[in-house]
Amino acid sequence: MNYERNQFPPSVVNLLLEEGQRWKHQGELKEALGSGIICIVGSARSAKTSLAYVFVDYVIQHTKRPVIFDSFPQKVIDEGFPSHWKGRVFNTKFQDLATVDEPAVWVLDDNALHYNSRDSLTAGSKLLARSAGVLSHFGGGMTVIFTTQLLSGIDLSFLRFTTLAPVIRWVDADVISQERKEFKDMVQEGQYQLKLVSKDVRCRDYFYSSKDRCLCSSPFPDFLNKSINPIQADLLSRPMRYHTKEDRVAMVSGEIKKKGRPKKKVVEDE
Repeated sequence: MNYERNQFPPSVVNLLLEEGQRWKHQGELKEALGSGIICIVGSARSAKTSLAYVFVDYVIQHTKRPVIFDSFPQKVIDEGFPSHWKGRVFNTKFQDLATVDEPAVWVLDDNALHYNSRDSLTAGSKLLARSAGVLSHFGGGMTVIFTTQLLSGIDLSFLRFTTLAPVIRWVDADVISQERKEFKDMVQEGQYQLKLVSKDVRCRDYFYSSKDRCLCSSPFPDFLNKSINPIQADLLSRPMRYHTKEDRVAMVSGEIKKKGRPKKKVVEDE
């Protein structure tokens, strides 16, 4: 799929492009910041992960930034990622952030199990708190694409000390009441706007950029299409189900295990 440079809202493009890259918005030439957090908020099966893949696809097409996936099952990395991502995606733990010397884009998917605000003693929670303020300094500027079901589940220090571009997907009405007061109005506004235009019960055909106060059509690449490749589509849409039993137990228990040296190359030559 081909993406226009300015296809997504300005706050999103500003963080997906590498620092200093230029793009036009409403006829005005802008330079990308290339450092901050794109936080995709939505309930289960609202296509949060699918949208994260779309943003990764955009990064691969329009930049030279490496994309690093944290906590992704090896089976998904080996068998699910599209072939045109070859040589651009890596598998490194977020705890090794300081060892990466490039302007990477990190994908942290549904990691509330690791980075929960109530789990303040875990290494993951402390790591996010420490890393938020230094994303612009490491590797020439880094961007985190972070998916979560509610912002109330994330340590606020991760969201306060860097540029944030919140993206709202469908959120179940029964859980919005559990959202933090700082973000509740934003999530509710997103639901209202999505329901004005979406024809899907979970509003997966659009997303709402709260910083830009605008709706954006959500692309659907072929590699996510079940009718084209159902196995690949399932691997990508439900990645966490493909963890080993040992890893699933560790995630639920809140343990963050260190696994030897980070594995860089994730797609082998055919």
